[in-house]
Amino acid sequence: MKIKPRNIIFNILAIITVLAAAFVCFNIFSGAKGYSVITDSMSPSINKGDVVFVKKADFASLNEGDVVTVRFADGSGYFTHRITKIDHEFGMFRTKGDANQSEDPQPSQAEQIVGKLWYSVPLLGYASIAFNELGMVKISVILAIVVILLIAVTAAVEKIKKSKVRGDSNE
Repeated sequence: MKIKPRNIIFNILAIITVLAAAFVCFNIFSGAKGYSVITDSMSPSINKGDVVFVKKADFASLNEGDVVTVRFADGSGYFTHRITKIDHEFGMFRTKGDANQSEDPQPSQAEQIVGKLWYSVPLLGYASIAFNELGMVKISVILAIVVILLIAVTAAVEKIKKSKVRGDSNE
């Protein structure tokens, strides 16, 4: 039995899809939430393009040295930095990126904490960063072109193989 390139590609895509779905389900059921890292402020422990997965944490359970994801005070976004100082009495804390020279300019409040770092996945965030930079329409067009090219290449390869088997010649 011959293995067709189309079947190999389909099987690889099916395996990737199943693994991705399992990964997403794992994070949903565990309560983890992922955030793409867009700067190197936490380098070398967390780099641009990584995805950090955080779990909710009570402010009282946090300590200096913990890595947390924090919502900006104005709600415009998030950042992931290490806690450098914590004041449990007033519900305030200071953070700093490992690669930064100084602490973040403003202290944060307990209600701004999204969660404590659970784990990170290197490079996974580049897909999210690309989606945000390029936009959904451009990404959809690129994916459609890639799929069409894959179909065309596999069809061409099969046609060539069939013509060689039949002994056809274009000379």
